[in-house]
Amino acid sequence: MRLKLAFVAALAMLGTVFVAPSPALAAPDSIACSAAGSYSRIIGFPGTPTTFWLVGTVGTYRYWHVVLPTSSGGETYSRSYVVRCSGTTIAWSADLTPFGASGDRCGTTSTLLETYVGVHSHSVNVGGLFLLYNYRYWHIRRWQFDGTLITLVYDHSEVARCLF
Repeated sequence: MRLKLAFVAALAMLGTVFVAPSPALAAPDSIACSAAGSYSRIIGFPGTPTTFWLVGTVGTYRYWHVVLPTSSGGETYSRSYVVRCSGTTIAWSADLTPFGASGDRCGTTSTLLETYVGVHSHSVNVGGLFLLYNYRYWHIRRWQFDGTLITLVYDHSEVARCLF
């Protein structure tokens, strides 16, 4: 039975795309684990109004979408990141680089290994034509065998930029 479980775990791990999360390039906002929702604040000098959108939470992981204002009164994508929280303290963080997608990652169907976290949308003016982009966030787990038990553990996070 253990051999069969080990084989199933190995097969599941082979089917999982391994992408190591990168360490956060820009430090996450200090209140990323304690904020109750989305908020804006002035960042840096001379001061850039920055809006932090809490996209969703999976266990102790919180997913953030950061936007900056445009001169036309809209917003533009700045960055995405995920934090693992220990209470209100950031235990770990990683930047998420959006990738263009049109397949599964642009949908909302969760599976045992892939949990859809949520979406943040905004429009982009391209020569008078407005395109609506959805940034869809995903929490990816994998099977891990520790010699006795097979458990699901966090593997990485993803964000897909999808043309809506």
